[in-house]
Amino acid sequence: MTVFRTGRTLAFAVLGASALALSACATEEGYRQHMSMELGRSSDDLLMRWGPPQNSAQMSNGRELWSYTKTTIDEREGYYRDETREVKRTFTDKEGKTKTETITETFPVWEPPQVYRSTCTTRFVLGGGRVEDVTFDGDGCVAEELS
Repeated sequence: MTVFRTGRTLAFAVLGASALALSACATEEGYRQHMSMELGRSSDDLLMRWGPPQNSAQMSNGRELWSYTKTTIDEREGYYRDETREVKRTFTDKEGKTKTETITETFPVWEPPQVYRSTCTTRFVLGGGRVEDVTFDGDGCVAEELS
């Protein structure tokens, strides 16, 4: 689990960033940067941008915990790819000499369809009507890093 305390940004960009899980630029650090920008936002702002929490709980210190879980499914169709290999063949020619020849052949290889599933759970601690803390975990908690 990752914990931090700083900053602000747009939740829609962050939620959409989960879909970028396979992107080279989307990282957990990027998600941390985006989530740090949520700190200090009002609970009404959080509600408008993220919607109602999927789970909420009253904490013993009087604060509220709002939890959001997003699962992204990326389906890749099956396809054929070319694979090349060299085959060596030994034979005897008309003169009785043993010779070896190398043949390069290309043949299709079927890559079956694949489904990639990633999940990100983000938790907001609210106190006094403001976001005081954000934690997250899961392989889908990625976003493009801020520059």
